Amino acid sequence: MTASLLAGTSLDARADIVCILAEHALAPASAAPAEQGEAERRRKNMMSMLDTAMLPVAIVELPSRQPLLVNDAWRHLFGIKQTVGPLSRLPADVLEQIDRVSEAGGSKLHVPELALKTKGRPEHVTLMARPLRDAKGSIMGAVLACADITDEVIARDLDVGLDVLVWGGPMNGETDYVNGAWTRYTGNVPVTGPWIHPDDRPRCANAFVEAARQRASSDIEVRLRRGDGEYRWHRVRFGKDGARWHGFAHDIHDARNVAVERDELGVRERAARADAEQANRLKDQFLAAVSHELRAPLTTMLLWEKVLRGTKESDELRAKALDVIRLSVQAQSRIVGDLLDVSRAASGKLHVDLRQVDIGTVIEEAITAAAPSAVAKQLALVREGATLLGDVQGDAARLRQVFENLLSNAIKFTEPGGRVTVSASRHGRTVVISIADTGRGIAAEFMPRLFEPFTQVEDELTRRAGGLGLGLAIAKQLIELHHGVLTAASDGLGRGATFTVALPASRSRRAPSPPAGVTRAQLLRGRKILVVDDDVRVRDALALLLERAGASITTAESAESARARIDQAVPQALVCDIAMPGEDGYSFIQALRARGIRAPAVALTAHASEHAARRAIEAGFDRHLAKPIDVDRLIVCLHELVTSQR
Repeated sequence: MTASLLAGTSLDARADIVCILAEHALAPASAAPAEQGEAERRRKNMMSMLDTAMLPVAIVELPSRQPLLVNDAWRHLFGIKQTVGPLSRLPADVLEQIDRVSEAGGSKLHVPELALKTKGRPEHVTLMARPLRDAKGSIMGAVLACADITDEVIARDLDVGLDVLVWGGPMNGETDYVNGAWTRYTGNVPVTGPWIHPDDRPRCANAFVEAARQRASSDIEVRLRRGDGEYRWHRVRFGKDGARWHGFAHDIHDARNVAVERDELGVRERAARADAEQANRLKDQFLAAVSHELRAPLTTMLLWEKVLRGTKESDELRAKALDVIRLSVQAQSRIVGDLLDVSRAASGKLHVDLRQVDIGTVIEEAITAAAPSAVAKQLALVREGATLLGDVQGDAARLRQVFENLLSNAIKFTEPGGRVTVSASRHGRTVVISIADTGRGIAAEFMPRLFEPFTQVEDELTRRAGGLGLGLAIAKQLIELHHGVLTAASDGLGRGATFTVALPASRSRRAPSPPAGVTRAQLLRGRKILVVDDDVRVRDALALLLERAGASITTAESAESARARIDQAVPQALVCDIAMPGEDGYSFIQALRARGIRAPAVALTAHASEHAARRAIEAGFDRHLAKPIDVDRLIVCLHELVTSQR
């Protein structure tokens, strides 16, 4: 009850309450036995209430200065064990205040700040002393009430707030003082415990030594462990005052986290801005490269078309013009194909049609296709290693695309007089193909980005060679779709490069198909083939080229016209465009299959997506070929289909 009564009031008011209680407790009892018993009981209750009060209180008889009562809070403050007895162990400053009560003639005294002259830790109190009177009004003693203000005094001297953690001790490094904020923060954990984060202890020790030498240390940021086990960041400084040191810590954990988050956000924003700027630069460079790579072959074709229109050119010049136009068309086709492939790869729609493929044949076809470029650049194109490699589960066209790309790069970046070597071998269940050159090589710092799309080394040779920087990225993804691995190695600039493809070998064997890269003049001899296309230029050109392969060709400009031709005579095979006015190729082939006509059919379309290929097969076509058409591949495809049907 007394504790709650005194809580939250000023020291002066609390001292008044204590005096009233003490006067009632010490009032002399009446002579009547019954009243004496009641007075004694009341006195004991009052004394018990004072003894349990949280305010340090001492009641002293005057002038003897003998204590009538010293409560628990007082004994704890001054280190007195006995309840009553001599006050000789009290600081002299306190005893002086007791004497001043008598000298003051009954006036109450207030000492705002009293430094107790004790050895060891500093102690400061504020003291209220007031007279205790008997029933006649005479001064019979004094009531002393104290409050410990050590934390407030030290905080004032250090110029810090009461919420700052403060601790200190003698210069031998011991700690004999912690303030209330420290006690609340640590949950009254002893200061000798591991309250500093292990990683921060060396800095604390260095700061302590610095303070001992220079009276004060620099600010350091360390982590202090809270009572619940959490480490929080604080800004700590150590200082020296005579024979004692002190340390104080400001909690900066939340502010530091905000600063860290702000810095991280700033870093992310700068990185995002740099990425956006880099992306814009790459986009501009890419668009410029696409424009150049598309316009250059167009310009070449238009110029040589003008040459062909001349009437006086020699057969040699006309042949050269045709070769240049063919190469330009192929270059433009590769660019469009690469753009479509990288778009499919980005959306996860890049697929391969896995079948039994003679990998040796695919390699030879790629070498044959690359040979003219190597000869034109005066390079030695060498084939080494095994020739009988067996089959792999693969997409022949896609594998050919990979090897042609690797060979094209090797030739592109090797100076005249150099060497490009294609070696192949089989190791157990793995077929390994390496393409090595003696060219410019690859810098070590560029190697990690080698297979990223739109990535090219910025130098004169790369600009002269052209390209969009897509080939290696597409090649790597295609090989991975074949469950294989594509790697690159180089000893550095000027030391050449080696690209290695490792593919899992197929368990089964089959006889190799005719090479798709070589035209067989009479491969379609005697075959009756229907060509359906609404574009007369494409239709007539296909008819002419297939006739050169020995086929007997009938043409139709629409699905309706094609049905009329079939009603007259069912062909052994048909080649049909997909995008035709009126009725498209899908509907046409579905109607034929519904009639029971099983002649092999090849779909031709400018839609080169995997979805378009699947849709064509599902509609009833046997094969799907994307425009621009590789006529040699079409001839071999028709040969395989007709032969298979027989």
